Amino acid sequence: MNNNITPPSAEVTSSNVLDIIRTLRADAARHEQLLEQIMAILQQSELLRHSKAQEPASFLPVWPPKEGVTDFSRLTIRQVEKPQGKSQDIVARLKATAVGQFYLEHLKQIPFVRELIIWSWRNGYPLYVNHIAPHFRNKNARRWRPLIKLSEYAKTKGIPTTKVTDTALVETPPPKVFPAHDQAYLSSSHDSYNFPPIYVATISDGMIYGGTNLTLTKDGVICHDLYDFERDYTSEELHGRNLIDARKHRIRWLLHDEVPERIPAAAAFVDACASNYAHWLTEVLPRIAVFCAEEQFKNIPIVVNEGLHKNIMESLCLMAGPEREIITLPIGRALLVDSLYLPSVAGYVPFERRNNKRSGHSHGIFSPAAFELIRKQVSSFVEELAEQGWPEKIYLRRNSGARKVTNVAELEALLVSKGYVVVEPEKLTFLQQVQLFRAAKEIVSPTGAALSNAIFSKPGTRITIIMARHENMIYRYWLNMLAPVQINVSYVLGNIIENHHLGIHADFSVDVKNIDELIKSWKSK
Repeated sequence: MNNNITPPSAEVTSSNVLDIIRTLRADAARHEQLLEQIMAILQQSELLRHSKAQEPASFLPVWPPKEGVTDFSRLTIRQVEKPQGKSQDIVARLKATAVGQFYLEHLKQIPFVRELIIWSWRNGYPLYVNHIAPHFRNKNARRWRPLIKLSEYAKTKGIPTTKVTDTALVETPPPKVFPAHDQAYLSSSHDSYNFPPIYVATISDGMIYGGTNLTLTKDGVICHDLYDFERDYTSEELHGRNLIDARKHRIRWLLHDEVPERIPAAAAFVDACASNYAHWLTEVLPRIAVFCAEEQFKNIPIVVNEGLHKNIMESLCLMAGPEREIITLPIGRALLVDSLYLPSVAGYVPFERRNNKRSGHSHGIFSPAAFELIRKQVSSFVEELAEQGWPEKIYLRRNSGARKVTNVAELEALLVSKGYVVVEPEKLTFLQQVQLFRAAKEIVSPTGAALSNAIFSKPGTRITIIMARHENMIYRYWLNMLAPVQINVSYVLGNIIENHHLGIHADFSVDVKNIDELIKSWKSK
């Protein structure tokens, strides 16, 4: 193969310009493929040297795509002003104190202290709210309010709803697990789940706050239909924004905007977990996609959290389109909406468990129809972009602080020797991540938010998920998420070797022989 760049003609004319463009494009594609091969060789040599020198894994080379550009010029965004005075986010206020700063800088890294602080907060703050705060604060504002599911509220009040998708059956056959004796960790009493129809309810005089998908009305507080009061613990509770009495299905609302802004109409997509990429991509964005796909709602503004990551905003731009107004709402600020459009849940996994005493905790369920809408909408933009030789076999390096693979250098060395390249998805734009996962045929990764991009992978893509063995781990989360898009999911389980008290968030090691065996099992088919 000729790997030299073909020089253009000495003179560019109207008659040969198209031929020159075709030649340059062919050369670019050819050299992108060469670059990918070179990177794989460099990674392998660096990894082998690393395994001998025992240098930090962060110095290993990472596959570099071309620089991506995120363009928000098409978005019509209106920002609601932040609340004046002290923040209504009590956790943020506590962190800003001298004691809070000392904890963050010196104590948070100590696992025992961190766990003690979280336990004290989860158990102590409710006592304060229920028994002390009412004597010093507005009792009416913080009174108990009924917590009602959206479908029940619509039925009771005779509120009109618009059905946009049907019930969907999702098959979730048992995945392959290595080592084989760990198959029981992925066992389940069912090999499928039904996702309910998605609909849009329109309520009058609904009030929404930044950072929560709960909606205030004159009669109570509306939650989505998949919320399990007694099993699911919410991010809002952890951050002191509300207090839920799970047994009595009631709630104390702890945020209060003295001067909420009134607007005539909007659709609510604010959410406590929207800043988390996986929750956004599989729970919030699907609701937006379903709503924006309906012609009857094309002129309705949509409301999202303020301060979302640029990649999240990029995905929002692609779903909402340039004509629709987007309102960003800070935590502590409220909008009182004359006609509030509430799309029902399109995907859900609980933020945390309320406790581990009960069984039957959800591992998440997701709407195939909503995922398909996202995939189609994003595909139309991806196909307009130039090809750049995306790798077909990738390993996703996890750089965040929790659930790290402690023998990552050994793992990466094995995978690079098998032709994989190491990538860091969080350093790519949203569309680059979509391109990366659409092109990949084999993906290996520790559990982490970046894996949610696999909803854009092609049916039949093989994905190996590395997780630790722990009785409270929600193993079927990825299987339940990726089954609607026909992804081939396998698991390799490892052992927690330190910070055991961190539970499912502890670091762990994995036997690379199990990874090797799994890859060989693919080749044998």
